[in-house]
Amino acid sequence: MKIPVVLLGVITLLSDRSQYSAKVFKRSTRRLLAGASDVSLQNLTICWLMEEDSYYSSYNRSAPAVDLGIEHANIFVMPKSLKLQYVFINTGQSCSHTMYSAVSSVYDAYARGVTCNMFLGSTCSFTTGAIYGFANKFNIPIFGCPSVGTWSMQADAKRDDFGLLIQPAFGFSDLTDFLIRLLYTRSYKNIAVYRDDSYSLFQLISDTFMRYLREREPKIYPTTFVTAFRSLRYTKAMYTATLQATNEIARVYILLMHARAVRKFMLSAYELGYTQGEHVFFAIELYDLAYWGKIDPTIGDENDQVAGMAFQSVLVVSFFERKTTYDREFEKEIKTAGRDRYGYQFNPLEPLDPVLVAHYEAIMLYALTVTDFFFDGKNYKNGSMLIDSMTNATFEGFRGDEISIGDDQTRDRSYAVKFYDNVTDQFNVYQTFVQSVDNDTLRVVTALKFPSADGKLPPNEPVCGFRNDKCRRDGLSTAILTTVIVVPLLVFIGIMTGLSLVGYKFWKIRMEYNPNWWKIMMEDLNVKDNRAAGTSGSKKTLNSMSTHGTSNKSGFSSYVCEIFATYKGTTVGLTDVSEMRKVPTKELLEELTLLKAIDDSNLQHFIGIALGTGEVCEFVVAELCTKGTLSDILENEMIKLDWFFKNSMIRDVVHGMAYLHASPILSHGNLSSFTCLVDIRFTIKITDYGLPFFRSRADLQPVRTSDHERNMGHLLWRAPELLRQVMPPKGTQKGDVYSFAIVLQQIILRSDPFELPSDPLEMSDKEIIAEVIAANIPPVRPRVPRSSCSNELYDLMERCWEEIPIERPTFPKIKERLRKIIGNVGDNIVDLLFKRMEQYANDLEQKVADQTQQFMDEKNRSEQLLSQLLPKPVAEALTRGVQVDPEAFASVTIFFSDIVGFTTISAKGSPMDVIDLLNSLYTFFDSILEKYDVYKVETIGDAYMVSSGLPVRNGNKHASEIANMALDLRTGIALFVVPNKPNDTIQIRIGINSGPCVAGIVGLKMPRYCLFGDTVNVASRMESTGEPMKIQISTETRDLLSNIGGFVITDRGPVMIKGKGNLVTFWLVGKQ
Repeated sequence: MKIPVVLLGVITLLSDRSQYSAKVFKRSTRRLLAGASDVSLQNLTICWLMEEDSYYSSYNRSAPAVDLGIEHANIFVMPKSLKLQYVFINTGQSCSHTMYSAVSSVYDAYARGVTCNMFLGSTCSFTTGAIYGFANKFNIPIFGCPSVGTWSMQADAKRDDFGLLIQPAFGFSDLTDFLIRLLYTRSYKNIAVYRDDSYSLFQLISDTFMRYLREREPKIYPTTFVTAFRSLRYTKAMYTATLQATNEIARVYILLMHARAVRKFMLSAYELGYTQGEHVFFAIELYDLAYWGKIDPTIGDENDQVAGMAFQSVLVVSFFERKTTYDREFEKEIKTAGRDRYGYQFNPLEPLDPVLVAHYEAIMLYALTVTDFFFDGKNYKNGSMLIDSMTNATFEGFRGDEISIGDDQTRDRSYAVKFYDNVTDQFNVYQTFVQSVDNDTLRVVTALKFPSADGKLPPNEPVCGFRNDKCRRDGLSTAILTTVIVVPLLVFIGIMTGLSLVGYKFWKIRMEYNPNWWKIMMEDLNVKDNRAAGTSGSKKTLNSMSTHGTSNKSGFSSYVCEIFATYKGTTVGLTDVSEMRKVPTKELLEELTLLKAIDDSNLQHFIGIALGTGEVCEFVVAELCTKGTLSDILENEMIKLDWFFKNSMIRDVVHGMAYLHASPILSHGNLSSFTCLVDIRFTIKITDYGLPFFRSRADLQPVRTSDHERNMGHLLWRAPELLRQVMPPKGTQKGDVYSFAIVLQQIILRSDPFELPSDPLEMSDKEIIAEVIAANIPPVRPRVPRSSCSNELYDLMERCWEEIPIERPTFPKIKERLRKIIGNVGDNIVDLLFKRMEQYANDLEQKVADQTQQFMDEKNRSEQLLSQLLPKPVAEALTRGVQVDPEAFASVTIFFSDIVGFTTISAKGSPMDVIDLLNSLYTFFDSILEKYDVYKVETIGDAYMVSSGLPVRNGNKHASEIANMALDLRTGIALFVVPNKPNDTIQIRIGINSGPCVAGIVGLKMPRYCLFGDTVNVASRMESTGEPMKIQISTETRDLLSNIGGFVITDRGPVMIKGKGNLVTFWLVGKQ
């Protein structure tokens, strides 16, 4: 399919409409002209999605491209009866937070009456993956800009799973195709991939690369090894160890890492001798973007020279784009729109990046396809049909080059492979790969300079093998050396391993046959009761922290560790069970036998039971969880819970319950937000399991209407069928699933069970329980707005609290479903915090650079302002902190001017008129001063004072500079138009004198650069005794101008000067 040439024509039209007509009106626009003009107008809405802190772009940066795309599409492409418009939807703080907020934002937009016909964006693959279900439901096409890696987010995802997504910017599948082709042309089979997990981008590239190898290159895939690391935590020793480990399996390395890590990596490679031509390193820098950094050996430190030599073994893969005259025109229009409409200032030499341009091209591609469908009578709102039409298609971009969308619905980009020239300190293009739907071309541009002996890339494997074991050596053979050294070592290791296994087996048997492993004597516990003063030593439960406050006698306990103790040097948590007055029985021993085998990171570790006098059970001793309960975390407004935190909590609860249900314990029976504890690493650990011995039989009874004294709060998590009948002491697995659904509601809404923060429920706990037992249709369940979480998570919650137990899923099924909904979440919230800190650290360097640049800009503005208030040399000296002392000048020339009849003029107009007059006049004067070596000293009212020869001396040139300036001012004032009075004219008197003076800064508050001396006074008298539109000069100035030559001067004769008597003065008439 060949789509009409439009983008080039749009830009051309701006300068020449006839050129545009020749290019564009080939197909769609001709049909447009033939269309009916009386058809009612229909709007198609483009919903533009973007997060606030995108790696690739920002709203103010990309908005000009979207505006121009909409504008040009409506003017030059769309039929008369169709019009494009766009709505911006903010999807959240940053890419890592948008997974569910994006869906919520889209639903909010629909609730406001917005109907999306096309999704533009997002830059984030998580956002695109999150909204895809919505787009698929309504058959809406998504133009990802760039949304790279969307297909790689799930291990089992297929391209058909994202049939409505097209990527007009770039995609990792396209990059992977090129990398594989590059490896194939060099017969490289043994590959070492280094993946920087500090950046999700490189994980997505790596996953895509390995998936393509597995599917398309079965010979290369088994010999390709991926090494994951975190550059933000990696030390130099770690880089060295990693390189040494892979040196025995590969000589070809693909560096999927930040530019800083590339440099550190290559410095370590240089020290190991891996940059002498036997190893080749491929690095990725698609275009200039702060997120992945600028690959450059030179950063201004002591390692620059070594890095320069090491980088000769690096080949950098980047986008290859031809620059045309249309680039400059389009770039100018985008930058102008960004500055004028959105206040975004592009750097003068900053090119437009592919993501920004793709926003414009995506809109134009959509407009072209919709227009074709409109005139062909097809359904232009059918997203899947539009995407099919654009796949394997080519259209012409604004650069005049072809833009191809391949069968993977991703733009076919052209690539360049660059090598580093240590002499010129720059990267040169070695190869280019230009591809289109029909043809691919790999071309050598420049001869490669590689540090090998022949200047060529190394082979896949060294001649003597990776371990240098394929060449014969003199002396003992490898087999003999191996036998002599390795065999005795293996025998020694075997003996030691056997002894260790025997010892471990003996210890294990001893522990297993210790029937009193759980017993803890009270004297072995150093109890610290942290409850209210005066209760130390008393045996009270910890229900003061519980919202619903029951006692352990009812079988419900809050496991907030207000009682803790030291046991064998370890701090442990205690649960007070002394009021039950129970002693160990066979039933308890059977339960303890099952508890002993429990070992899971999301279940609180049971340690034992503390026995007091008469073998009475005093405390249940378990692992300490210092952060309290899940309920405490949800109620603590000081803790910010975003969806990463919530997902981690949900995952922890599901993981722990799945393990518990698969263990011999089988079920929990009392799951709630109070039996989910939080440890120091914010990991959820489920407690109160496996010991039904300590549960009150009264609490297991069904709820009766006569239960006035019974506390109903803790029953809000209990399943309906267990409220209607006697509950088994251990509960049931289906009952646990229902309880999990209530906990899930709490996490989603951050509220108590059955509570909606925005709409409090006017019902007591007892009334809620009664409604749940009644099994109304529909049954009473917590009110959770759909927009508060993803559709998938909401559906899971509804399934878990189904009225009929058999319809509730099992925890293994919940675990599997949850993995598809939220992906692979870290083990705990602290891990997520570390990831977020790493993510922030990734951007910190750029933000620091931006702040530094802003500081420098502000500093420059301050210095510029200072230089306008003071002479530039004086301002520079003050900026450097140098004290500026008064200075004597042997010869300077001083100019004074005054407006003739200024008092009369002022009396005729208002004060604002006078201000406007002086501002216009002195602005005109200032513009003339810029052409001469003079300094404007000050203006006082209508007086204007200028000097030359200070603070920078200029010989005798100061006289001619002032004279030429005065002549220009006199000529210009005749043409000056008075503001608001165009018929009035202004006349000035000018006086000039030359001689010595002293200049310096006077004052601390609003300091001024002032001139002192008799020369200043005489210059002022030259002006005051002058005549309108004439320039009176002193004898000293006349002498200097006569020596310089070129000026017409006439005698005036003696003039009475105050304080000087009669002085002979002269008129400066003009120039010869």
